[in-house]
Amino acid sequence: MATFFKDDKKILVRDQNRYRKIYRYIRKKPRPLTCNDDNFSSFTWGAHLAYFNNQSELLHDFACCFKTPPAIIATTVQRDLEASAANNPNFNVFITDITTSTCIFRTSGYYTGYVYYQALEDGAYTMPNIGKELEVKTIQFSPGQDYYTHPFTAEFGCNPIVTVSADEDVNAFVTAISTTHVTIEVSKAGYEGKVYMQAIERGC
Repeated sequence: MATFFKDDKKILVRDQNRYRKIYRYIRKKPRPLTCNDDNFSSFTWGAHLAYFNNQSELLHDFACCFKTPPAIIATTVQRDLEASAANNPNFNVFITDITTSTCIFRTSGYYTGYVYYQALEDGAYTMPNIGKELEVKTIQFSPGQDYYTHPFTAEFGCNPIVTVSADEDVNAFVTAISTTHVTIEVSKAGYEGKVYMQAIERGC
């Protein structure tokens, strides 16, 4: 899955049969697809990794530039990829101090290994080149609020895949998903903080 960016005014023509597996005697002629401005999405999508070396917090510089502080989801990884050795990924990851260029990743203990993350600005996005919808939202929980039901702005054709992270050391989880809304809860009673949500349409 990929989002393509158009950097100039040239028209891009792609052979749609190029990605088929060609068997002997069943060759297909090229089937051109002309891509214009309507076939491209134009939002900034940061997907990267951050390495922890026996530490519980890490200041991280984004690899791309955002116009507004993005909503970030993050998770620890089962293996230390540099040493190819097993590590303990049983840590919560939460994200604080988000700006347009940096954030601080924090874990619930001293952790060695990678944190994978995705960062996108709040909004509902259409990706016509892959025929999918995407929605990103920063949700503010108020004291005494046990759950939050978010009505989607994006028009999903099937139930999206929803991932969430918080800005404090709590578990954030999804308890209900439909094509029109999602319900998010946290493990801490009386939680007052943010939960970052990303919902993307799956293959359907």
